[in-house]
Amino acid sequence: MKLKSIASFLIITLLLAACGNPMPTMVPGVTENPTVPPTQPSAPITYPAPGTPVPTTSAYPEPGNPGTGTPVIPPSGYEPQPGDDSLKRDQVFLDMINSQIVVTASEPAQVKAILAGNLPDPCHYLRVVVTPPDANNTINIEAYSLVDANTACVTKLEPLTASIPLGSYSTGEYTVMVNGENLGQFVTSFAPQPGDDQLTRGEVIMDMAASNLNFSGTQSNEVSANLIGDLPTPCNQLRIVLTPADTQNKINLEVYSVVDSHTSCITVIQPFHVIYPLGSFSSGHYSVYVNGELLGEFDG
Repeated sequence: MKLKSIASFLIITLLLAACGNPMPTMVPGVTENPTVPPTQPSAPITYPAPGTPVPTTSAYPEPGNPGTGTPVIPPSGYEPQPGDDSLKRDQVFLDMINSQIVVTASEPAQVKAILAGNLPDPCHYLRVVVTPPDANNTINIEAYSLVDANTACVTKLEPLTASIPLGSYSTGEYTVMVNGENLGQFVTSFAPQPGDDQLTRGEVIMDMAASNLNFSGTQSNEVSANLIGDLPTPCNQLRIVLTPADTQNKINLEVYSVVDSHTSCITVIQPFHVIYPLGSFSSGHYSVYVNGELLGEFDG
């Protein structure tokens, strides 16, 4: 009986031992220093050095400030106005013969168009829109009139003379068109140019009665010669040479033209109107001659 009890105890002990040792669980290996894919280094950020001013200017012109390549058209007082859309658009009767281009031979040259003609009646308002030079150096001027259709007005033409600034120009040759009609051409320099010796020298037709002297300035007299005349053809180029006052206070202006004799050109005169600065004069009595003819006298 005792042996049987001992045997039973041993069997139970062995069974409990077998149940207490399950199959081992597989644990994945752990790498002590895992490999991380390398990342692309970012570009370094550059900051100004201490005390270095940070630029605030833009690479583009500020709004309302055109780039240097396009001349700024100054206001004339005849631009379209608020409320114009409530008025009736009408024509103007331009006198192209008496309209002209005026160039002040400064650096840069100042240019304006003088428009002459008539409005349909005194109740019409003049409007002028100037388009800056295009790729062909053509400046377009659109001139028209506006009127209140509900306003009664006398039926008579209203004369007009309007000075329209075209801006400042340093170099080049330009054509001015008004309502699709050629007003004329202008250049920005009247001094003799390289290559003039290859051209034929010609005369100009000076209108000495219309030409005169202009005076400006406060402390000293700034004097300009107002030169008006005609070139023989549109192909002739105007040249002006100033000889300063000599010992007798005589100032000489030589005005002539040059032309390529091998170029075919229409035979029509080309008017010119140039304001040519003579300088400032503080004292003395001076005489100004154009091609040997007295233009005028003044006291400095």
